[in-house]
Amino acid sequence: MKKLLLILLCLPYIGFAQINFSSQNSFDIITWNLEWFPKQGITTVDSVKRIIEIIDAEIIALQEINNISEFNQLVNKLDSYNGYSTNTSSLNLGYIYKKTLNIDSIYTILNSESYFFAGRLPLVMEMEYGEEDYVIINNHFKCCGDGILDFSNSNDEEYRRFSAISLLKTYIDSTYSDKNVLILGDLNDLIEESYINNVFTPIINDSINYLIADKYIPFQNTVDWSYPTWPSHLDNIIINQNLFDNLSNIYQNVKTIRIDNYLGSFQIYDNIISDHLPVGINLSSNPTIINENNIKTKRKNKLFNISGQLSNPKRNTLLIEIYDDGTVERKIVID
Repeated sequence: MKKLLLILLCLPYIGFAQINFSSQNSFDIITWNLEWFPKQGITTVDSVKRIIEIIDAEIIALQEINNISEFNQLVNKLDSYNGYSTNTSSLNLGYIYKKTLNIDSIYTILNSESYFFAGRLPLVMEMEYGEEDYVIINNHFKCCGDGILDFSNSNDEEYRRFSAISLLKTYIDSTYSDKNVLILGDLNDLIEESYINNVFTPIINDSINYLIADKYIPFQNTVDWSYPTWPSHLDNIIINQNLFDNLSNIYQNVKTIRIDNYLGSFQIYDNIISDHLPVGINLSSNPTIINENNIKTKRKNKLFNISGQLSNPKRNTLLIEIYDDGTVERKIVID
């Protein structure tokens, strides 16, 4: 047992420096469920500190902060970051963010709808970056269920998650329509699920205004899913239409960050830190203006409809076109 503890204490400092995610040319945001933070006390605190410093993202949205005192210890150890956490339950939401950022306010919304959010109200950060207004909404939805969305049962876990998504979308549409919005967190359901049981349909059905940025991860290797022990992909990042042009390559710029690779195995990572892996997005701070002459030189690879299915060109229908170089464009052919 003492030998195992020694290994856990030493491993975090061996390979983390190889983690490659952030860029000086992008606005880097991560969602990370830390599973009852801190699982191994000071070992977890120091390991998470090291990871955050190496990843060097601007903002990390956190879920499952159990010990507020040790969370504050973590923040105090991070010279370049500030932090904020709710303190309303045993599984709190929080943010760690660079001190150089211009943060306007952090607050909860939909306070009267606590039931649908499992007592973990959405935590909003309003901020400015690159002279634009951003709204980041951190969530940890109700877990569990049988995979069946039952609209007749308000206690149904899938219905509670569906209601949470619907409430968030309605609130955003009426409050933040002119801002850059990201909905992220442990949303505890499968974005690739069949349409009839898919809790994300309010977002999927409004693909002109919203995009599940990590929607292709569940179709990749299972080791790249954010919750490998099921395995499943439960941690998501949704952006609104104002940010579509800031996401130049959905394959390269939205990913699960495989921290477990640098610890030797997922089991070691799980023992020290969490059963969830972080998911991150790189947003361009200077959206690229697409030159139509350049589009003609690209070779089309795939054309998808809003449900992520391969599709042929259709009039008056939003389609997502993916080229062989990995770039993504939205197209509507109008009559």
